[in-house]
Amino acid sequence: MPEEIYSCEINDRTLLVIRNGILVRIEKELIRLGNGDLLKRVKRNLEKGFLHNNSQFEANLNKQIIESFVDWDFDLDKSVILFILNPTEPNKHSFKQIDIE
Repeated sequence: MPEEIYSCEINDRTLLVIRNGILVRIEKELIRLGNGDLLKRVKRNLEKGFLHNNSQFEANLNKQIIESFVDWDFDLDKSVILFILNPTEPNKHSFKQIDIE
C-alpha cells in the first residue's frame, strides 16, 4: 500500500495518479543490488495486468478505462499512472428531460 496517493483529473478522458512510498523492503534490496531494470520489467507486467483486469477501478470512476500507462522512479520511491478513459459513463444512457403538459 502506498504511503500517499494523489490523483488529478486532467480532463474528462485523462486521470493522473501519483503514488509516493511504493517500495517494500525486498524491492529496495533488489534495487540496491543493481536489479532495478529487472524489477521495473516485473512490476510493469504485474501492475499492467492488474490495472487491465480489475473492474473495481471502472466502477469507482464510473468510466471505462481505455488504456493505462505506469512508470516508476525508484530513487524517489514514486510511481505515476496515467489512465485514458472513455468520457461517457459505462452502462448508462443520457436522456434529456422533456416536459409533458
